[in-house]
Amino acid sequence: MPSRKKKSVPQRFICARTPLTPMREPLTRAEVDRLQAHMRKHGPAGLTMRQHNAIWDFLFETPESQEWISDMVEQIKSGQMATQPWTSSKK
Repeated sequence: MPSRKKKSVPQRFICARTPLTPMREPLTRAEVDRLQAHMRKHGPAGLTMRQHNAIWDFLFETPESQEWISDMVEQIKSGQMATQPWTSSKK
């Protein structure tokens, strides 16, 4: 059986590049919305890792996020308790 020829197409390498849009600090809700709109338009490679992390950090600190996280923790705890075997305290 003949072996396949190696393709001569160069592979694309992911490398750091300058962002398509600068980030203004400190981040505000308007700036986060602008960066997210830019990312939706140009794809995730349109922002640097620092910009992605800054967006996540900003969103994590919002009261809505903290509320959502605490609700998720309660659901996880309830689910874990539901999977525990039931034991009778009377013996």
